[in-house]
Amino acid sequence: MAELQARESWKNRDYTTAKARASEAAALALEAGDRSGAWTMNYLRAECLRDEGSIPECLELAKLLADDPLSSEYPSMAARAYTLLAVAQQGLGHLPEAVAAATSAARLVAGEPEDIYLYIEAQRALIAGLAESRRLDEAWTQCLLLESLLTDLVDEDTAGKAYWVIGNVAFLIGRLTDGGRYHDMAAEWLSPSKDVDLWARFNRASAVMRLEAELIEPATLRCIERAELATEVVGGSGRDLLEMSFARAHWHFLTGDMDTAISLLRPLCTKAGILAAQTAGEASFLLGKALLASGEHAEGMQRLEDAAALFDDAAASERSAQVRAFAGGEG
Repeated sequence: MAELQARESWKNRDYTTAKARASEAAALALEAGDRSGAWTMNYLRAECLRDEGSIPECLELAKLLADDPLSSEYPSMAARAYTLLAVAQQGLGHLPEAVAAATSAARLVAGEPEDIYLYIEAQRALIAGLAESRRLDEAWTQCLLLESLLTDLVDEDTAGKAYWVIGNVAFLIGRLTDGGRYHDMAAEWLSPSKDVDLWARFNRASAVMRLEAELIEPATLRCIERAELATEVVGGSGRDLLEMSFARAHWHFLTGDMDTAISLLRPLCTKAGILAAQTAGEASFLLGKALLASGEHAEGMQRLEDAAALFDDAAASERSAQVRAFAGGEG
């Protein structure tokens, strides 16, 4: 009963109740000698922590799950733990660690037909970590592998999430037509009627990719507006709201409305601790460019310096080098 209540609360995004019931179920399972049941409930608790934005706590629990003796016995359990660990590491801006964890997860289940969904999930985490690190050639190679896994046997939700991450990388490497095509495919498979929160996150991510490619077109604005509406419906975590604000600020920057962009970015950057280091770096970089465009040179250069430091913290050395090159040109 505790397990059923935990899963139902998780589905309803009542994470406080879900965590409490999952902890209760894990304790009961241990009392009954059901180690697998306890592991599964602790994994659900870690998923709750991830989904509510408690990323440091999720990371610690994912580490415990990965180190659990059961994970040594069962590769599928280890793969789940390492994939969750990769997502948490990326969320905290620990990109080399995220790539390493996702690589471990993928290797554990590669070539096992019964673990195809775990393999796809691990590949998505690996590609996301590589893309955030700007290791784009490697990311694209992994995208092609991921696409080869998307047979007719894979369900719509899984395919949609996979096409989403492939589209992200296509945008980043300058294959804009491919990026739009893959994101259109993702939009076909992902439905707001099935999962509004997922729909919000997809549209926010698609908007971010289109904005990074400087695509100032109706499709980009539609993504922003759909994400804002869906985020308003589901509420969204503090991180979700900040990322949404960043996307809107980026739109204003690209359309030349520097005053509005700055008014959104300044308060956002004061809360940068909520964001992953690389996302906070992007926000500081954009604010620096907006300030320089508005003639506020001193603060603009300081924001660029902050951005480079944040990228260094995330081990995104290529991105920090780009910021310093830009600052050198402005200085």
